[in-house]
Amino acid sequence: MPENRPYNNNGWEGKIDSIHKDIRLILEHIARQTFINEHHENAIAKIQKELDALELKVSGLENKSERQDGGLGFLKGLLGLCGGTIMAACIWVGASIIQINQTQSLMKEKVTRLEETLK
Repeated sequence: MPENRPYNNNGWEGKIDSIHKDIRLILEHIARQTFINEHHENAIAKIQKELDALELKVSGLENKSERQDGGLGFLKGLLGLCGGTIMAACIWVGASIIQINQTQSLMKEKVTRLEETLK
């Protein structure tokens, strides 16, 4: 004898309800994951902007460092040139002193000979 319950269909109603609950849970899970995904995408976009800004700063600092290195190279060359000039001047002064001493020594020797010949 058939029962008077509508939609009985030999237990299909319970299975359909169970499937509806599962679908509802899956949709809720998808909605939460979508929200989380959007939040992560926003965070990634923000981090990407910060990273781009840092890359610009690093690039600027690298350019500044290269300019300073070039300036330091120029100063090193200039310092080497000045040092070389000072060394050359010192050598010249030393050679001049030696030459003067030799000339003075020759003059003393000649004066001594003249004095001996005059005696």
